[in-house]
Amino acid sequence: MSIPSTLAATRLAIVELLGSVPDVGIVHRCERYAGDDSAYKRLYLYRPSAASDAFGEEAHIRGWHVRRTATKEVNSNGRILNEHTWTIRGYMSFKDGIESELIFDELVENMRDAFRFARLGVPAVIGNGVFEERGVQVVSTGPVFFAGALCHSAALEFASRNWFEWRKA
Repeated sequence: MSIPSTLAATRLAIVELLGSVPDVGIVHRCERYAGDDSAYKRLYLYRPSAASDAFGEEAHIRGWHVRRTATKEVNSNGRILNEHTWTIRGYMSFKDGIESELIFDELVENMRDAFRFARLGVPAVIGNGVFEERGVQVVSTGPVFFAGALCHSAALEFASRNWFEWRKA
């Protein structure tokens, strides 16, 4: 697969790649919201089809959304290049009895691996120098209240590039 040439195609490739990670949960292509906690919780409620971790088959919050948070336009050899910054934010139910933080950390690392070894055309690895940032960075993690429930949360960030697309006015 070639590198996506538009913002929309890049977003789709990101969502497809995240969806390929085992037990990732619900993946939304944009941030979702609802007017009350129960409706909001349903948008991120994951029902595993089989027990793959200590949550077993119990329905729980486990979901992610993708957001383009910045774009820089640069000149590269006379062509216009867009460099997009993406943030993936996720939530998972906090359950101390099963040490859910460890499950969440492993899930985050599995997602980072998916990007690191992707062959799906997601241009997530920018920077080839020894000390250049590359791949998916973990920007923050910690407990939050989400949809009225205590959850783990993480913000992951990376950059992608695509050549400028001429848009019809």
